This record gives sequence, C-alpha cells and structure tokens, in this order.
Amino acid sequence: NLGILFAIRHDEKTANEMKKGVDQLETILGKECFRKYVHVLLTDRGPEFSAAEEIETDADGLRRSRVYYCDPMQSGQKGTLENNHIELRYVLPKSVDLNKLGLVDQDALNLVLSHINSYPLEKFNGKSPLDVAEFMYSDLYEKLTAFGIRRIPVDEIVLKETLI
Repeated sequence: NLGILFAIRHDEKTANEMKKGVDQLETILGKECFRKYVHVLLTDRGPEFSAAEEIETDADGLRRSRVYYCDPMQSGQKGTLENNHIELRYVLPKSVDLNKLGLVDQDALNLVLSHINSYPLEKFNGKSPLDVAEFMYSDLYEKLTAFGIRRIPVDEIVLKETLI
C-alpha cells in the first residue's frame, strides 16, 4: 500500500543475480523488517525471474516471501508498481544505455529512487511514500535512509533523464 520503489543495480540480467538482489534486500532491511514488509515480489515472466523457489527462500531454506508473476498486458495486477515503473522510465528510458546516461552504481540508482519516492501522491493527500513511511513505518524508513534513499524537497524533484 505504501508504494515505495526499491531497486538494486545489477550488471547482469540473470536468475542468479535476481536471487542475489533479493538476498541483498533482506540483508539491508534485516530479516524481521523484510518479513514484515516484503510479502510478495511482483514481476513479469522474464527468464531472470525464473528461479522463484530460490528467490522465495532465505539462506536457511525458510520461505521469506512469494513471487507473483503478473500476466502480460495486465497492468492492473501490478498496483502502484505500474505507476512507479512509468516514473522510473521518465528518468531511465528503456531504449537508452543506462551506463552512458550515468547509472553507473547503486548511489546513482538511489538518487533516482529518492526522487521517485519523494514525489507527492494524491492518494496520500499530497504526501510522498517516504513521508508516509517516516510517519507510519519508522523501522522501514530508517533502513531505507541508511541505505541511501532519502527524501528530496518537492521543489527539487526531477523526473527526467537529466537527473543523473
């Protein structure tokens, strides 16, 4: 319901890298916070998400989340993720070499995520997902800010390629 967009930069688009990314997210949030907030991982049926069983389980073999494969052309199944993805593509267009654009490391990606997550939303009466997280989910907010995702003042938000 919060609609926080979180991403981890990868150099390869493989199932093993996506599993490592979910493992890294669990490390960043901590097991307790991960299980509290990451119930479902929404994705498409790309081959990089083919290892659902591995993604869903932690290093101890315990189920930590569920992978849900959205049907093609069914954006309604993605909830707020679809709107976040549109905003993400304003900054990181699909047809552009992201390295040449400036997305060379996690810090650059966190800057993009900070701007998207700071954008005020009508459903939150003009508050951003980060504003709501700080107020209602302080444990999650603290983990996000420690990782480098921070609130951007409204008049400084940039959702264009020029951001990075």
